[in-house]
Amino acid sequence: MKITVSSVLFLLFSSFPLLAQEPRASKILQFEERVFDFGEIEEQDGIVSHEFTFRNTGTEMVYINGMSTGCGCVQYEFPKEPVRSGASGKVKVSYDPAYRPGFFSKEVVVLSNGNTNYNRIWVKGTVIPCRHPVEENYPYDYGSGLWMNFKVMLFGTMDEGDTKMMNLQFANDTDKDMRLFFVVIGGNTDIKFTSPQTLKAGGEGVMPVTYHYSGRFPAITRVYPVINGTPSATPLTVKVETE
Repeated sequence: MKITVSSVLFLLFSSFPLLAQEPRASKILQFEERVFDFGEIEEQDGIVSHEFTFRNTGTEMVYINGMSTGCGCVQYEFPKEPVRSGASGKVKVSYDPAYRPGFFSKEVVVLSNGNTNYNRIWVKGTVIPCRHPVEENYPYDYGSGLWMNFKVMLFGTMDEGDTKMMNLQFANDTDKDMRLFFVVIGGNTDIKFTSPQTLKAGGEGVMPVTYHYSGRFPAITRVYPVINGTPSATPLTVKVETE
């Protein structure tokens, strides 16, 4: 959902029905810049920050009441003391690029004078992603660089004739291509899939696994990954439950 300044302001002010006027764009607080471009930033370098400088061009003190944004990836700091006429101040805006690859443009609303005025500023840039540890997305280590998203594929309760499908996801955490296929132990032909054969170095894959329950096989079946010709010591357990 796209967050706009109008929706942010509506949420902020809908709980203050006694306000005498709708919030208006401030002509008193003048920012030296309204948009700051971080350019290309490396995700692995973490949070980046920029300070926006403003000046009180009015004849009275200005109080900054708060700041607001539509994304938890943005944090901010603002002066708690009133800004005297003619004085300058700064607000700090920080952006967290973690798991946010690509271009971003984030609006921040600066609220002042008892929430009756606002200024809009933006930070933008492009995040260059880094490689994350494979176990963040594939928690189960099957050895030889193979990691998968399941240790047990639980298809739940099934009656004879039922069919269900689940996606087995896997990753090759090595710098060489991996030959990969799966062997079903016990001859359970209710389980259907197409082995990937080759998984590129550092690559990821998805293998749909379909279970068409016939009632002719045990509820628990072990499926062994065969990695570069060697069976894994750890099996994938495929399980159904019957009433």
